[in-house]
Amino acid sequence: MNDEEFDQVPQILFNGVSSIVKIGLPGTLIPMTNDTRAVLCGDDSTDVIIVATRFDQGRCLVFGHNGYLNLFTKTQEYKDQAVFVNNCKKWLSKGLSNEILEINNEKTKINVVTRDKILLWDGRKSKDDVFITDLV
Repeated sequence: MNDEEFDQVPQILFNGVSSIVKIGLPGTLIPMTNDTRAVLCGDDSTDVIIVATRFDQGRCLVFGHNGYLNLFTKTQEYKDQAVFVNNCKKWLSKGLSNEILEINNEKTKINVVTRDKILLWDGRKSKDDVFITDLV
């Protein structure tokens, strides 16, 4: 994905979306590399709530509060957020898959079949460097 396409991520994710629900008290994320983009900010443009990142052939969205992952897992509770969630899934999977796999309890990548899956990790259970490197 070239820079011009990557700069369009917010427009892609929010296409047809009038608002997104606020969940909890989101922390502020800091997009620090050329391969990250702020996707959603609070009232202040330095208050970044969602970040998109790219690496090799992979894509990732990082949310400032792990409660946002419920949008992907508790779809009946968040029906009004379906357009946003579907846009996220399409961008993350490049339109290939909508299958979600939660990896919160996985300790090694051995048990994680990543091909054509959208992986969810809430960040509560830490992953060691080997797991993250294998995942990337």
